[in-house]
Amino acid sequence: MSSEQNNINMSSQNNNGTTSSDEISLQEMLLHLTTIKKKIWNKKWIVIVIAVIGAGIGLTKSVLTKPTYTAKLSFALQDEKGGGMSGLASLASQFGVSVGGASSAFGGDNLYELFTSRRLVEQTLLCPTTINGKTTNLLNLYIDTYKLREGWSKSSKPEIQKMAFPLSQDRKSYTRAQDSILQSIYTTITKKPMLTVAQRGKKLSIGDISFVSENEDLSKLFVENLIHETTDFYVYTKTKVSRDNYLKLLHQADSVKAIFNGAVAARASQADAVPNAVRQVASVGVVRSQSNVQVAGATYAEMIKNLEVMKMTINQETPLVQVIDAPVYPLEKQRLGKAKGILIGGFTGGFLAILWFAALYFWSLFKVSLTPETKEETEQKKE
Repeated sequence: MSSEQNNINMSSQNNNGTTSSDEISLQEMLLHLTTIKKKIWNKKWIVIVIAVIGAGIGLTKSVLTKPTYTAKLSFALQDEKGGGMSGLASLASQFGVSVGGASSAFGGDNLYELFTSRRLVEQTLLCPTTINGKTTNLLNLYIDTYKLREGWSKSSKPEIQKMAFPLSQDRKSYTRAQDSILQSIYTTITKKPMLTVAQRGKKLSIGDISFVSENEDLSKLFVENLIHETTDFYVYTKTKVSRDNYLKLLHQADSVKAIFNGAVAARASQADAVPNAVRQVASVGVVRSQSNVQVAGATYAEMIKNLEVMKMTINQETPLVQVIDAPVYPLEKQRLGKAKGILIGGFTGGFLAILWFAALYFWSLFKVSLTPETKEETEQKKE
């Protein structure tokens, strides 16, 4: 029993010691903060000098940093779904034509992913355009804006040093080095990000495109070309199946029309051969030709009606991408102002100086707290 009581007493003493040590540590922390404040005040000129250096760095950065231009474009998407497909399918199925759109794969929400796809960004960059009376493309304008050729000239690879993207060169004939550079530019545009595309809300059909660069013409022309290339691709893909079926049915209708014309000519020829036939057997050919004319005519009329229905369906399936607000000059200009650069640089420099002196103070306390016994224990643990 005596040993158990001793253990309880020791634990209670430890708890009391812990409580008192917590109180003392709080008091010591307040004392340390006061000491740090005095030390920093004694070193205030060093802090001021470091803050001035930081302000100078901020000022230098504001002068050397080029301004950026942001081009913004908003658009509305009207995408019809379904509508009249069942009637068209029942009519066109008579001629072996499968009718259906691509709405499942290219729904309205997928349009926002198309804007940042590599294919359409590359098409936007390679699209010929006229700037200041000179025909070029946005890829060369991007290269000139960010002075990429200066870096290429220092490359050890000859194909990189002589890198060029002529307007007359077909995209399929690009070399491995050209593909690599184009891929790098695409990654920079989409990952930096320079290009952002977003829908204003899940229940809204309005989207926004913005592009940020150091060239005002590049920013404006990029969003304009991107909306054009993406809209053309989107509309073409959405209506591809229906248009293919329409062309197939149109070809069949032309064939039936040729058959109809042939049947009419054959009937007229046989009727001329037996103008006043007395025997009924002589008019069998005329009756047969007349039947062919009626069948071919009825078939052709039905196919023409189906073609008109398919035209209406294609119009229903064609999405409408309407630009609401297009970018206009002058674009929104953003740059790090001199006053802002000085303020940010000075605050950052002063804060880092204070943090450094506080760290030195606590490090000195840590070294003093290492008694000879604790130093030996620390060395033993390291061994």
